Amino acid sequence: MSYIKIEKDKLVNLEYALSKELLRSNRAGSYASTTICGCNTGKYHGLLISSLKDDNKHVLLSSVDETVIQMGKEFRLGIHQYKDDVYFPHGHRYLIGFDSEPIPVKTYRVGGVILKKELLLAEDDDGILIKYTVEDAHSPTVLRLQPLLAFRNIHALSKENLKVNNKTIEVQNGIKVKMYDSYPYLYMQTSKNGNFITAPDWNKNVLYEKEKNRGYDFLEDLFTYGFFELKVKKGDEIIFYPQLVSFSIFSNILTISSFFISLVILDTSVLLKNNIPSPFISLLERDSIKRLWRSSNTF
Repeated sequence: MSYIKIEKDKLVNLEYALSKELLRSNRAGSYASTTICGCNTGKYHGLLISSLKDDNKHVLLSSVDETVIQMGKEFRLGIHQYKDDVYFPHGHRYLIGFDSEPIPVKTYRVGGVILKKELLLAEDDDGILIKYTVEDAHSPTVLRLQPLLAFRNIHALSKENLKVNNKTIEVQNGIKVKMYDSYPYLYMQTSKNGNFITAPDWNKNVLYEKEKNRGYDFLEDLFTYGFFELKVKKGDEIIFYPQLVSFSIFSNILTISSFFISLVILDTSVLLKNNIPSPFISLLERDSIKRLWRSSNTF
């Protein structure tokens, strides 16, 4: 049972959806905050805000724009506000449900696809797990994930500039990047092997309504290095994990990714609490899974 359950008629109403926010935090000092429809309305919003060496919080990952591609058609699930009350894309129109217990869960229906998106911060690490479940898909489908980055102090805003390091370094199942030399690398990995297409660009003049109303600078330029593309089918579960430390477990359990995902998502108290040996998991991997499991007990 969910303590907060919001139906489609309210989710597609931007006046309502933009007024409802979610906030998640962890022991590492990171947090994620946005509106229930995924449109950031303030400079303190983002999916991965972490404390760095200067003891200040920095917005690293602002948002992830998803696109479902099916039968040659693209359905964009993201949403941003721009000048003149323009909202684009119109991903909120595909929302059919939002739950908050035990963690934030949004469900989209696009074409012949039903896609569930869940958010979970790792307990002791500067990282967020974003899990996508393809609950239905009637034909071959591609899921595209485009991270939008800020790499800035939470009190500032990012602007297009020539100092950005647009180089990507390949790691297992993903890439690592850092927009500026003064920042650590941000690793972005997926639990399923796919393609990363390099396409550096700026998403300019994203508008934050709350900052505008407060009289502060309210326009931001967000940077993207490109996007991930993964072929998916009904029943697939994909975890996208942006974090400040490479997560090697993805490289070791590719052939049994569904088994790994089930350990992260389901209550694994019998296996992990009692240290029952598993032929699939090394001690290092068990420690990684335990940290993720402790952060919520369940997705």
